[in-house]
Amino acid sequence: MRWWIGLVLLAPLALAAQTEADACAISGQVSSAATGAPLRRALVYLRRMEASPGVTNSAVSQTAMTDAAGRFAMAGIAPGKYRLSAERSGYLAGQYGSSGPGKSGVMLTLEPGQKANDLTIKMTPHGVIAGRVLDDEGEPMASANVQVSRQQYLQGRKQLARVNAGLTNDLGEYRIFGLAPGRYYVGVESRPNPSLPAGEDEYVTTYFPRTTDITAAGAVDVAPGAQLRNIDIAMAKVHTVLVRGRVINELAAAAAANNQRLIPSVMLSQRIAGMVGGGITRGAAVTPQGTFELPSVTPGQYWLITQLNSGGRNYTARATIQVGGANVEGVTLTLRGGTPVSGQVRVEGESTEGLSRLRISMMPAEFGGVMYLPMATQMVKEDGSFRLEDVGSDRYMVAVSGLPEGFYLKSIRSANLDVLAAGLEISGDSPAPLEVILSSRGGQVTGTVMDPRTQKSAAQATVVLAPQEKERRDRESYYRTVSTDASGGFTFKGLTPGEYRVYAWEETEYGAWMDPDFLKPQESRGEAVSIAEGARESVQVKLIPAEAQ
Repeated sequence: MRWWIGLVLLAPLALAAQTEADACAISGQVSSAATGAPLRRALVYLRRMEASPGVTNSAVSQTAMTDAAGRFAMAGIAPGKYRLSAERSGYLAGQYGSSGPGKSGVMLTLEPGQKANDLTIKMTPHGVIAGRVLDDEGEPMASANVQVSRQQYLQGRKQLARVNAGLTNDLGEYRIFGLAPGRYYVGVESRPNPSLPAGEDEYVTTYFPRTTDITAAGAVDVAPGAQLRNIDIAMAKVHTVLVRGRVINELAAAAAANNQRLIPSVMLSQRIAGMVGGGITRGAAVTPQGTFELPSVTPGQYWLITQLNSGGRNYTARATIQVGGANVEGVTLTLRGGTPVSGQVRVEGESTEGLSRLRISMMPAEFGGVMYLPMATQMVKEDGSFRLEDVGSDRYMVAVSGLPEGFYLKSIRSANLDVLAAGLEISGDSPAPLEVILSSRGGQVTGTVMDPRTQKSAAQATVVLAPQEKERRDRESYYRTVSTDASGGFTFKGLTPGEYRVYAWEETEYGAWMDPDFLKPQESRGEAVSIAEGARESVQVKLIPAEAQ
């Protein structure tokens, strides 16, 4: 009996010894990506990227502070997969294995008992844009809202996304910091003055150096750690007008009878050719009588959008208006509920794959809808049927996500009309049921990326498969992107038959490949590949270095 008790007492000690033997340790250095100098007092943290008993996914496991030589060390780490990151004042956050700020690093996999030394994290010093905001007489403007934005891509179209903002002081001075290297646009947001007499010019949103047209704004290029001063903006005065209208809300009367108030909101968004949003965007209150007013509107084309949610249903309306030199009166927005869209998914040929993991989505084809109106989406039932409730009037692109490996979307038809390419028009009445055809014989492309500078394989390169057919080039669903593995390899599966080019970039902004202006100068750097149904093709691609773009 005593030997049994001894084993019971020794078991926890043996377990502790085993756990201690499995413990991992790491060490390394944090340095400046600009100068290579070590960075002291940088906070380094290790984040676990997998779930295990008692450990939350993505939880911070350990932290450490770098010493005067930029060195850090951590011990007693459980085996697993981690991301190693660092933060420090004056620098952008960095990750182990990252090629630059904002780029994802590599996963750090620690085996039982492993000691990983000489890990390096390079941090990029942040940039600063500073200057003054002046009125039309050269006097400083206090409390002006300065916004710094940069262009990004949404489905291959440019959009202007705000990165940071700040208010000017009493001297009209502003200072925007924490900027990653890149090209920025600086603007000062207008402040409508409702007390200004009708017909008077007023200050409007102005972009550096002094323009009200975002497409004519001067670009400000920020290098790593750059301190750009004297980016002064002289505010422009423009004749503005009043946009006035009414929202017809058929739900209001019924709501009032039940002592409820259903008051929608109205949003005004400027339309700019070739760009998603990017112009003036602001809202207006709707009175209980259903009227609204938007003062200080500059000339241009706009979307006027209203929406309301009641009883779990969405009611929407949208109009396009052209603003000139006179007030815009009598705009009417009639809130209407959506209509159901139903259909059936079928797989061409024999297949044992279930359909319940599929999701049908309908995205407005015009970008004003993307920004403000809800996207209709629904899971497919096991028998392949689906029904999307409450789809508002608009033209939609229909998409299917969650396809099994090797499958592709072959066609979508409604009353013998091809809506996969042209889109589905909803105008109040329910459309004919959709017939969605999938095929399990999608094409496949495998390959490797070689760096022409070293004649070696390129890991973590961004590989893009771009369609060549004109009607597909503005459809994001026909593009594929993946990062190369450690040996420079990549694979695309479930491809729609057609003509493609394969590109590989060392660095590129996500979605830029859908912009013809970006892609055309680099077209010869892509490798052509033709995909037939069920085909398996192989291709070798040369890396496009960052300095060659």
